[in-house]
This record gives sequence, C-alpha cells and structure tokens, in this order.
Amino acid sequence: MHSIIPLDLNFLHREKAIAAYLIPNGDKAVLVESGPMSTIQELILQIGNHGYKPEDISQVLITHIHLDHAGAAGWFANLGAQIFVHPIGETHLKNPGKLLSSAKRIYGDKMDYLWGQTIPVPEDKVFSISDFEQVKIGDLAFTAIYTPGHAEHHISWLFEDTCFTGDVGGVRMPGFEYIRLPLVPPELNIEKWKQSLIRLGKIGFKYIAPTHFGIFNDADAHLLIARQMLAANEKWMNDTINDNTKIETLRESYVNFINDLGKRSGVEEEALRIYEIANPTWMGADGLFRYWTKIH
Repeated sequence: MHSIIPLDLNFLHREKAIAAYLIPNGDKAVLVESGPMSTIQELILQIGNHGYKPEDISQVLITHIHLDHAGAAGWFANLGAQIFVHPIGETHLKNPGKLLSSAKRIYGDKMDYLWGQTIPVPEDKVFSISDFEQVKIGDLAFTAIYTPGHAEHHISWLFEDTCFTGDVGGVRMPGFEYIRLPLVPPELNIEKWKQSLIRLGKIGFKYIAPTHFGIFNDADAHLLIARQMLAANEKWMNDTINDNTKIETLRESYVNFINDLGKRSGVEEEALRIYEIANPTWMGADGLFRYWTKIH
C-alpha cells in the first residue's frame, strides 16, 4: 500500500479543521484537496516537512469546488499541477466569479480572512472526470465516485482501501464517533445524499478520510452513523419547519439541536468549537430551510 499523509492546514489557527492529503509518488506527489488560499502558507510548510516543494505537486484531486476544499487549486495549477474535478466544477474553477459572488453573499467582509484570494485554474490544467473513471498517475490509481447530496458536483475519491469523502461523509473529529453533516445551501439534497452514502457503503473500503478531519479505520460504522445523522436531521426538519417558520428563529433552534446531539455523543466543548469552525451550524439551518421550501 502507498502512504497517505494527512496535512493539517491549521485553518483559523485551529488544528483538525481542514485537511489536505499528500500521496508521495517518487520525486513528485499528489494532493487530495487543496484547501483555501488562506491556508496556503501552512500547506507549503506541511508539504516541505515531507520533502516536497509546491511545484512538486503534479496533480490535485478535488472532491468539490467549495472554497475550503478547492480554493487553492488555481495556485497549484499555475505552478504546473493538473486539477481533476467533476464536469460541473470544471467551469467554476476556470471562471470562479459566480462561485465567489455566491460565497460573498454568505461571508460578506470576512471573505478574504476566511478564504484568501482565489485565482482561476488555467484551461489547460483542469480535467473533468466521469463517474467510476480512473486517474492513473504512475503506479497510483484513483477512482472517482459520483456522490451528490452536499453538492451536485461532489466526487469521492477511492484510492486502494481508502475513500476520500470530502463533505458527503460528514465532519468528524479524531477520537469521536460523532459526525456532523454540512447541510449547506444551495444544493443540499437529502435523498441524493442518502443514496450516495448507501453507494459508498456497498463499495467496501476499510478507511474513510473526510476533509474535516483525518483518516478513520471504521468506514462501515462511519457511513452508518452518517446515515443515522442524515435521518435525524431530516426528522428535525419535518418536525420543526412549517409555512410560518422564520429563518432567524430556525437557526437558534438548529444550533441547539446539533449541539445537544454532540454533547449526548460525549463531545467536549473544545471539540464542539472545532466542529463549528469546520462546519458552521447556522448554515445547516439555512440549507434545511431552503430544501424544505423547495420540496414542499
């Protein structure tokens, strides 16, 4: 088996919030996820600690184009790296204006602080990938698995006995079995997410590596818990939201619901704060409200 090295990007000066994964390939290396541009100096440091320079990254495999996963893809592409992404994501990486405008509406004047300056991926450096298509890099082979639900263009990457699940596998801190799901607008689709988790479970890999955060050796149990959490969120949505619901009230109620689930799972306050950095809870309320409105 080839080695997989988790790199902690120290997002907002917090450990275990955002990971990128380094797979050495001789004098070159592959990255799964690039992280945002706001963490690029930490990523350079982490790569250097393992004997590589940024220009040694030959490929970057992206699960989806949200800025915490793909914001630095253009930077690596301008150094020569090939970027692999779902066909829908390809357009937005080459022309990120719409993506950045959408993020600006959510994050406002915190955009630069949170994500840094995202730059386009040159057209000749971005490659779209089909469902179950392989990317072969020397003796490394990565298989793209289409897993919508969190985002319509979401891919999970299977590498040997490890699956990099981006956000569709949820957010999990080392040392805990508690999983949060980033149920963010605008593309949240609970039914598609459910089917994606079932699909991943049928593949039968041992290790699961969510971007938030780390590699876990209990993939089957992890996916089962993620499905249970999805069901719990769907029930909360159906029990709580109605035609008279105000989003401001809903956010407070949802934060309490999610934090209560975490505490009942034995998650300490400091770990809950890291969960919150990796996956802001109020965005889940917005995602569920938009989804409920759309399906009703």
